[in-house]
Amino acid sequence: MLRRYVGYRDSNARQLVAVEISGRADVGRARLSGQVDRIERDADGGFVVIDLKTGASAPSKVDLLRHPQLGAYQVALEHGAFRDETGAEPMSAGSALVQIGGTRIKALSQPQVALSMDDEPDWAENLVRDTADGMAGDRFLAKVGSHCNTCPVRLACPAQPEGDRE
Repeated sequence: MLRRYVGYRDSNARQLVAVEISGRADVGRARLSGQVDRIERDADGGFVVIDLKTGASAPSKVDLLRHPQLGAYQVALEHGAFRDETGAEPMSAGSALVQIGGTRIKALSQPQVALSMDDEPDWAENLVRDTADGMAGDRFLAKVGSHCNTCPVRLACPAQPEGDRE
């Protein structure tokens, strides 16, 4: 993993801005807070949030288009979560998962385009706001998804045949 990371770092044309940086941003009634692995600046002055992944699996190209984690990183960045490093009004140039785990020879960079370049530029902010509204509600709708295969509460989930429906 270290070799793959160093290979990524050394071949990357973007400028390193910050490593393992914490941030917080309010988006409507949501508060996004956490730590990102890297923030890099591209040649045009835009910022890219990088998440290093040490697992063996990687999402598909289609899943990257609306990857919630990467979208939330961009929303947090644009709402000033990292303003000490990026300035008050940073421009997102996208985000990326960098896969350094598994058996691959080189790191695999999986970028998500900048929200401003997306056909639906508000999708990630809408997701954050809608999630916060849902979490503030008194009921949660259980939905079946690809995450169900590894969910630790599958046996208690009303959306599953084996789940508790009462």
